Amino acid sequence: MATTAERMTDDLDTDAGDGPLGRRAGQLQKFFDDVEELLKRVSNVGDQEISRLRYRVESSINHARAATREGARMAVESTRKAAKVTDDYVHENPWKAIGVTAVVGVLLGALLRRK
Repeated sequence: MATTAERMTDDLDTDAGDGPLGRRAGQLQKFFDDVEELLKRVSNVGDQEISRLRYRVESSINHARAATREGARMAVESTRKAAKVTDDYVHENPWKAIGVTAVVGVLLGALLRRK
């Protein structure tokens, strides 16, 4: 049986593509693909300056892809850790968690009722 932390963080997996992180990763991947296609179409131009610029853009794309993958991996990993710690705490201290949730609910209800 999956824990609450595992169920919560399964939605954040970048491979799934369904969550907000997956959609953003997909949009970024489409952008990179479009730029690469543009570079391929310009590759037959013989100008030396365009060749240097194309090389710099390809290099920048590779660095951006690596940074994006690493950032997404770190975000998913830290979210999983936070969900796991929260899940463990709630299982070890259920009455404290219920009390805190009740207080937050009462305060939120009071704030909403004031309007």
